[in-house]
Amino acid sequence: MSNIKVLKAQLETTIKALELKLQRSNEPTLKQYLERYKNTLKAIESGSSEVEINKHARKLLNCARGYMETSTNYQQNFLTEMGKTEKVVKQL
Repeated sequence: MSNIKVLKAQLETTIKALELKLQRSNEPTLKQYLERYKNTLKAIESGSSEVEINKHARKLLNCARGYMETSTNYQQNFLTEMGKTEKVVKQL
């Protein structure tokens, strides 16, 4: 499986986790992160070049860390998924 396919699958998982969190907590920061994830997924689904996908994907780096600076609960599913996404992005 190519790295782009792996990224697409992980983005879909992370987006679901973020949407679940947003149902319980209407945090503006999470909405911004969700938009970044959706934009990256949209770039993949629209057949954008790898350069364009990388451009969007790089914007996802450090989002999990940024959120953890505002929270004391680090054991949240969406944070775990965001971390997994960042690992995939670093492998592109």
